[in-house]
Amino acid sequence: MINQYILDGIWILRGSTIKGIMIYLIILGILYLTNKRRIFRIKQTMLESILTIYMITILNITGIIGMKFYFSDVMNGMYNMNLIPFKDVSIMMVFLNFLLFVPYGILLPCVFDKLRFSGKKVLLIGFVTSFSIELLQVFGGRYAEADDLLVNSLGAFVGFVIYSYGRKIMFRNYKFIKGCDSSV
Repeated sequence: MINQYILDGIWILRGSTIKGIMIYLIILGILYLTNKRRIFRIKQTMLESILTIYMITILNITGIIGMKFYFSDVMNGMYNMNLIPFKDVSIMMVFLNFLLFVPYGILLPCVFDKLRFSGKKVLLIGFVTSFSIELLQVFGGRYAEADDLLVNSLGAFVGFVIYSYGRKIMFRNYKFIKGCDSSV
């Protein structure tokens, strides 16, 4: 069963790639035309496009893209929500929600320099992103859950921790290699 969810996610990623690249190129064009960015670095451009593709993928997986919103239903008190964390929870769904946001915690500090040393900010961004998705799901007639919010935020934070340790290891290895001379 978990294999099917992962395969579905990969299929959705495949379908989101073209949309993500197109959206990223539009954003890049706007930045260029407004003189916000005139220099393009390959590494930064690649990371930004991956983040954009990832965000489109998340919005597709969570059903936000293509969802019909029913504001009047919610205003009339018709909504599906579970505010009690981990009540009648599926461990597999918790794990998949966690996995879904781990790349977010890795990509955010890769793309935004100000987030490279701030796990709190990455956690907050993960929380706000997850909260926004859950809120939109309420207006879309889907089931919003508090445990999704908590687990997604935790996934983003763990992604940041993985990024931080990976950065330390790479920096340590870079210093070691740079310190070696040709006589070694």
